[in-house]
Amino acid sequence: MDDVAITHSDVYQSWQKHLFNFNLDDPKAKVPGLRKPQLAALYATLGHLVVDPATTATVVMPTGTGKTDTMLALIIAARMSRTLILVPSDALRTQLVNKCAEMKTLRTVGAVSDTALNPIVAAIDSKLVEAQVAELATANIIVATPQALLLFEDAALGVLVNMCSHLMIDEAHHVVAASWSRIKTAFKGKPCIQLTATPFREDGLALAGKIIYNYPLRDAQLDGYFKGIEFHPVREYNLNLSDQAIADKAVELLRADLKAGYNHLMMVRAKSHKRATDLFEIYKQHPDLTPVLIHSKVPNQARVMADIVEKKHRIIVCVDMLGEGFDLPELKIAAIHDQHQSPAVTLQFIGRLTRVDAALGDAKFVANIANQKTDHQMAALYKESADWSAVIRDVSEKKVSREIEKADFSEQFADGEDAQVIFGLNPNPKISAVAYHVSPQDWTPQRAQGLDGRREKLQYISTNDQADTVIAVTRRETPVGWAQTEEILDTNWNLYIAFYNKAQSTLFVHTSGDDTQATHFLNLVTRASRRINGEPAFRTLHDIKLMKLQNVGLSRARKDLRFTMHVGRDINQVISDIEKGNATKSNIFATGFEDGERTTVGCSQKGKIWEMNSSPINYWVEWCKRMSVKLNDNTIDPADVLKNVMRVEQIKDRWPEGLFYSDWPESIAIESEQRIALYFQGETFNLLDVELGKPEYIDARTLEIPVLVAGNDGDERRLTTISINLLEDGYKTSCPGVKILYPHEMPLDSYLDAEPLVLLKVDGSMVQGNYRHYSLNSMDVKLPADLLEPWDWGATKIYQESMRAERRKDSVQGFTFDKIADEYSIVFNDDGKGEIADLVAIRENKNAIYVDLYHCKYCPMTNGVAAPGARVADVYEVCGQASRSVKWLYTGDKFFNRLMDRYQQSLLKGFDRILKGTPQQLEILRNKCHDHELIFKFVIVQPAISAKMVSKEQLAVLGTSYSYIKSISGSDIKVIVSP
Repeated sequence: MDDVAITHSDVYQSWQKHLFNFNLDDPKAKVPGLRKPQLAALYATLGHLVVDPATTATVVMPTGTGKTDTMLALIIAARMSRTLILVPSDALRTQLVNKCAEMKTLRTVGAVSDTALNPIVAAIDSKLVEAQVAELATANIIVATPQALLLFEDAALGVLVNMCSHLMIDEAHHVVAASWSRIKTAFKGKPCIQLTATPFREDGLALAGKIIYNYPLRDAQLDGYFKGIEFHPVREYNLNLSDQAIADKAVELLRADLKAGYNHLMMVRAKSHKRATDLFEIYKQHPDLTPVLIHSKVPNQARVMADIVEKKHRIIVCVDMLGEGFDLPELKIAAIHDQHQSPAVTLQFIGRLTRVDAALGDAKFVANIANQKTDHQMAALYKESADWSAVIRDVSEKKVSREIEKADFSEQFADGEDAQVIFGLNPNPKISAVAYHVSPQDWTPQRAQGLDGRREKLQYISTNDQADTVIAVTRRETPVGWAQTEEILDTNWNLYIAFYNKAQSTLFVHTSGDDTQATHFLNLVTRASRRINGEPAFRTLHDIKLMKLQNVGLSRARKDLRFTMHVGRDINQVISDIEKGNATKSNIFATGFEDGERTTVGCSQKGKIWEMNSSPINYWVEWCKRMSVKLNDNTIDPADVLKNVMRVEQIKDRWPEGLFYSDWPESIAIESEQRIALYFQGETFNLLDVELGKPEYIDARTLEIPVLVAGNDGDERRLTTISINLLEDGYKTSCPGVKILYPHEMPLDSYLDAEPLVLLKVDGSMVQGNYRHYSLNSMDVKLPADLLEPWDWGATKIYQESMRAERRKDSVQGFTFDKIADEYSIVFNDDGKGEIADLVAIRENKNAIYVDLYHCKYCPMTNGVAAPGARVADVYEVCGQASRSVKWLYTGDKFFNRLMDRYQQSLLKGFDRILKGTPQQLEILRNKCHDHELIFKFVIVQPAISAKMVSKEQLAVLGTSYSYIKSISGSDIKVIVSP
């Protein structure tokens, strides 16, 4: 047929006659064939296409195991008439078109014989109209990016869908993006095969499709489909020298490999165009290795890429240009100047360099382990003696197994299309339920079929016997309220879920419908039940710290007033009425902290419990399990749960006296604080490096909050001021010229008008906006006297607070260090704006890491003398610092990352913050904190306080910090004073 134009039909007919060779590669017997994962994936997919072709299938194969050739083999073996293959990038599309047109590897290994003609391949790289799409009928394989198809009109896309018999998606973890979803939806009902090395997404969205084959990375390593991975760490804490240290080591490795006869190339990974340009200047020092810069803004990219493939450049400085699907086996060395944050991207990246080729050596990675910035899942890669092969295997297994577990949860539901349809709807029910005591013999999920009735039709239902869960979707039609006719009806779709917790004989029922529907459903799934209502329902409020009641409903024993609803500000009367017996709780919704995390919880006398959240069904099931523990705990007295509730009163006429501490709004947690910046007069400051000073009273209705930062000399400077004015029924913030970058740029005062600062008062109450919040249990708490510990300060200059970079031992901080150093393995000087504490002292014992935060303050001089006494002003600032540091509880590796960042930044100024211990010890603890408990203690060091003369006012301010810290952390504080 050389002289005759080959048509789509000719190729397809040749595939019909062709007998695909399913031989397995056997190197010992020198029998060529397909690789083990390729053959297994092929069998699994062919079986799927016979048994369940309409269901989307996912094949998981690690990078480098022959995923592309598996796709081509499947097209030939399954005799697909015309296949659309979606790929995520233009580069991958070009590469795939060339591979499809040749089928070189499949012919070499004998899987495809001369009987089968090479496919006619077409590429879509721009918008096409219907007539142009029709011309693609000449092709057997069409390769496109979703970005190109996104430009298609619906009619043109419809022509393409009708033309194609199968859809294949490469790098399928992208498939939930909007551009991919439109195409996948258009192909609904046609066979769809997804292939990926990482079947998970970092944004938490589900990757639809049944995983029909998973070739674990562990097996790929054992079967020899991955070259060994060598990690060559450098350790450079001075960030100015870090890039040069990485480059020197990487170039040394490249030269050694070239000398050994390996035709290796090196990739230099940068996170941005600017970083890549800066790094290129470093690598230009090696002209004999012909370094090249490639990123999306470099001109003549196609030519540069062609030169890279031709191996005209030994060093390639890039910004994710050689990513998914890029096949250049000679890439064997990676200089990682900027580490990937995502496990999925990291795994893909590593796979680029581990492809097997007999003529090539092992992959080598170089990174600075003194500047590790990765997510904790990837942190193990950057340890001193990390085994990268083991780490990527373990991370991959955990991530993939999580997706398989999710899929298994769906698969456990009854066979049939209903479960697929239900989970295809991606249900995210409101997290709410009513709980019942039910004996195991009375749990009858199969009877839920009885939901089908005259007004309400059962559309989909599925039962998971293994997890004791039933899910149903119904369609209900009811007359409209404004007409007495059945000519027109309202149509509502309702979701029903029941979960039976066998361990505690507790049934949870959720429905999006009304009480009548919920009761009908309950009577179907159980023969006998006892609702958990009344006081036991309020056990769900147990162990909520700093609990704020958002709204409360009360039942009252009066003929003229049966029920009252209270929202937010009138909570005081609510609590008083409950305590006096004038009313009983009907329903409560509250916010607070549980296990260090912000949480919401709602409960009612009738037994409904809820959380202000919507989540997938598997989360709902786990939430039910947690609630079941509380509901069934008879040791919880529901009468006690309101004792720690924060009460509220409106501030009128004037600001209250005794405000001594200010901090950012509650909506800003450490996790977000690290990503927030302030912009003022051309300067940008990370919020962690900005401190709010003690509130200043300008007049009865005006407060000013100093905004403090570190100056160029390291001393504190006042950047600007936040002014808060009390209005008749509100407050107004003013901070001209300051913008907050969170998540979008906006004036800081506009942000603070909606999210008020937190101000602490000496009596233990908190002020937010024009309201004061307080708990009776934490009001006017005096610091217990036994928490005062007097020290003999000797010749210490107690009027000097800081050690500074020169480590002045005669200062308060210096004396404190000498006094405590022997008790700890690490002592860190964190003094300065943005500090966690003046001294951070750390020791490890068994499975716990103990962190003691020392907040030091000096004794002011009066007439040239620093004399300890009973001055209340001496405790305001240091108590504010201690209260502020409580935010670092439960932050884990973020706490250690902050210390490492400040250590590295200070080294640039010649200031070594580590007084005892080593940076390596900090790194080890950073990695350990994921499976070790982190236990904090708070210590105030203020020699200005005299133990003999201490005043009630001082003890009150100290007691406020003590109560605040105790309520959040459970930790005591210790106060070091003078005799």
